[in-house]
Amino acid sequence: MISLRRPTDQGIAEYRSRRVGSDPTCASSTSPPPGFRSERFSRHIGADDTDFERARDGLQQWRAHRGAGVDVFPPDAQVTVGETVAIVTRQLGLWVLAACRVSSVIDEADSFGFTYSTLPDHPECGYESFIVHRTSDRVRFEIEAVSKPGVLLVQLARPVTEQLQKRATNRYLDALTRWTATSP
Repeated sequence: MISLRRPTDQGIAEYRSRRVGSDPTCASSTSPPPGFRSERFSRHIGADDTDFERARDGLQQWRAHRGAGVDVFPPDAQVTVGETVAIVTRQLGLWVLAACRVSSVIDEADSFGFTYSTLPDHPECGYESFIVHRTSDRVRFEIEAVSKPGVLLVQLARPVTEQLQKRATNRYLDALTRWTATSP
């Protein structure tokens, strides 16, 4: 939903609750469906076990999103398969309210992250993965975005919306980098 005014907390809760039982608009898969754009971004965000644990905690607390200016509802949303979240952000002076569902979680010794898929009425149709990986001397944060326009306005403004999506992804990378460097 795109609007001129920020949705109220009650409006966000109602929006989210209407989407809890809905099917994703695109299931995540090992390769992008035909007609979908796929982009990968990554950044070195640390070097040791402490940095990996901070990055893991940051993803579990939605710090990449929140630090990028995206509100996540409910505020105590868990990174667990099946969790439905509403996200609220401001783009080009407009408020965007959308819903996603966590479709998979990776929780291994050297990797942690999740993928969420868009739900009906999301401006984009697709899925996005947020994963941190640890090697012997490096912690990397990787994001994969697979999408196509989900509503007519996004399709009509595609060059602009693609740039907005890249900007948001860079903000996620920046936010988790800051969180990893400064969290206790």
